[in-house]
Amino acid sequence: MRPNLVLAPVALASLVVACGDPAPTPDASVLDATSAPDAATETPDAFEAPPPEVAVEGLGTVRGIRENGARSFYAIPYAEPPIGALRWQSPVAHGAWEGTLDGTSKPPACAQSALSFGALGQEDCLFLNVHTPDPAPSNAPVMVWIHGGAFVFGEGVQTDRGTRGDLIAAAHGAIVVSMNYRLGAFGFFVNDATESSGNAGFEDQILALEWVHDHIADFGGDPSNVTIVGESAGGLSVCLHLVAPGSRGLFQRAITESGLCDSTLSPREDRVSASNDLVHALGCDTAADEASCLRDATMESVRDASGLDGVFGTLTSRIRPWWPYVDGAVIPEQFRDAVLAGHTGTVPVILGWNRDEGTLFVDLAERSGTTVDETVYHSLATSLGASIGVDGTMVEAQYPLGDYPDPGAAIAAMLGHSALACPSRRAAALLSANGHETHVYHFEFPDAAFQLVARPERELGAFHSAEIQFVFGRPARLSRPRFTAEEQTLSDAMQGAWLRFVTDGDPSDASLAWPSYDATSDQHVIFDRTVATGTAADREACTFWDRTP
Repeated sequence: MRPNLVLAPVALASLVVACGDPAPTPDASVLDATSAPDAATETPDAFEAPPPEVAVEGLGTVRGIRENGARSFYAIPYAEPPIGALRWQSPVAHGAWEGTLDGTSKPPACAQSALSFGALGQEDCLFLNVHTPDPAPSNAPVMVWIHGGAFVFGEGVQTDRGTRGDLIAAAHGAIVVSMNYRLGAFGFFVNDATESSGNAGFEDQILALEWVHDHIADFGGDPSNVTIVGESAGGLSVCLHLVAPGSRGLFQRAITESGLCDSTLSPREDRVSASNDLVHALGCDTAADEASCLRDATMESVRDASGLDGVFGTLTSRIRPWWPYVDGAVIPEQFRDAVLAGHTGTVPVILGWNRDEGTLFVDLAERSGTTVDETVYHSLATSLGASIGVDGTMVEAQYPLGDYPDPGAAIAAMLGHSALACPSRRAAALLSANGHETHVYHFEFPDAAFQLVARPERELGAFHSAEIQFVFGRPARLSRPRFTAEEQTLSDAMQGAWLRFVTDGDPSDASLAWPSYDATSDQHVIFDRTVATGTAADREACTFWDRTP
C-alpha cells in the first residue's frame, strides 16, 4: 500500500468557470456530461446469471450487477467518511468492511449546490465505481474518469447514467473507474485552526488513484496500464496530476477534454481570504474554539454559507475560491512551471477542446434570467481585457458586435476562447515541446443533443462538454435516447480512439491516422460529421489572448 459584469458579466464568467459541463437536471448533478438514460440499459440481461462478486484484498467482498455485457460495482468506499474530525482533512484510506458490500446502486453525490437546481448530496460521499467486461478480464487496461464541475458540483456516475462505463467495458475490454471527490468548501477550504490545507478535494482524487493501483487487479485490471481522463475541471485535474508528486506512478497516460490546463491557479492568500469569509458567515470567527465551531457546523450551513450557488471563481477575478491551488506540497507549482522544469515526466497525452466552448454558458445565463445585452458585452470585454493587460476596446475590436447575430454570440466567442480554448491550446504546445507525446483534437460537431429543452434563439453549436456523450456512448437526448446513424458513427470514432489510447497509447487505426502534435505543424484531428486532420485550431483568436498582462 502507498502511504497515505457589473453583476451580469461576472455571472457569465462565473458560469464558464463553474460549469465544467451542462446544467444538471433538477434531480441530478450533471457537470461532467450530458446524457439521457438509455432505455436498453434499464432492461435486465435476458439470461439470468448470479450477481458478480469480487474479493478485494484487505477490504472484503463486493457484490455488483450485470448490465449490457458488463459487470458494474457501485459505491465502493475508498476513504473513510470525511465527517467530524475528518472534515477538511486529507482523506484516510477506508478499512475493511463487514460482510458483503452491496455495490448495486450508484453512490450519493458529494454535498453541492448545482447552479439554480438546488442543493443535493452528502458529506459521506467518497465512493468509486468499477465497470468491467463480463466475464471478468485479466490484466485489462484501466480508464479512470474524473468528472467536471468547476470543483463545486458533479459526480462520478451521473444520476442520468451519462458517464456510466458499462458500454465502454463491454465494447472494448477495458475497465472503467469513476470517483466522487469533495467539492466546494468541503474540498478546498483553507484554515489554520482546523489545519485544513485547502486541497483535500484534490487529495481525494489521488487517494482514489492509489485505490485503483492497489486493488484494480482484483477486478481483472492492470495497475500498470492506467489512463486518467477528465473534462473541464476534471480535465484540469488531469493536468494537475501530472504536477502532483503524490500522483506519480499511479497512471501511465492522460486525456484532458476542455481542461483549461495552462491557467494560473489562485495564490494562497486569495484562497485564505475566501475561506475567512466562510468562517465569518458561520459565526466561527468569534467563537471561543474556532475549530470546534467549524467542525460542528451542519453540512447545510457550510454549503449555504460557502455560496456554492453563487460565489464561483470568475474569469474577471484572480480569485477562484474553491479550486485547487499551489500549496507547495500536494500541488507544488503551477502547471506551466512544472512542465518547463521537466517535473511532469513524459506521460503521453490526448488534449482537445470544442469549437463553441462559450455558447453553453451564455445559454445557461439566459435561462437563469440574465439579460445578455450590449451593456454586458462592454462590461465583460473590459474585465476580460484587464486579465491580459489590454483595454476593453481592444477586446471589442477582436469581437465586433457587427460580426455576430447578437451580443450573446459575441460574448460566447470571447469567453470560449479566453477561458477554455486558448489555455488548452497553450497546454498542447507546452506539453509537446517538453517531452510529452501529444495528440490534439478539435470537436466541431454542431448538432450534439442537449439535455434541456432547446431554445431556438441560442444556437449551441459544438458546445462545452458536448463531446462526452460520444466518448461514453450515451446521447443526451431525453425525448429519444438513441444516437442517430450520424451520431453513432462519430461516437464510434471518438470512443474507439480514446480506448485505443487507453489500451496501448496509440489512438490511430486504419481509418484514423492521428498525427502527433507540435506547434510548428499545428496539426490536430477534427471530430465532426466526418473525421479529418486539420491545422491551427483557434490559432488566430489565441494569438490575441496569449499575452502576459
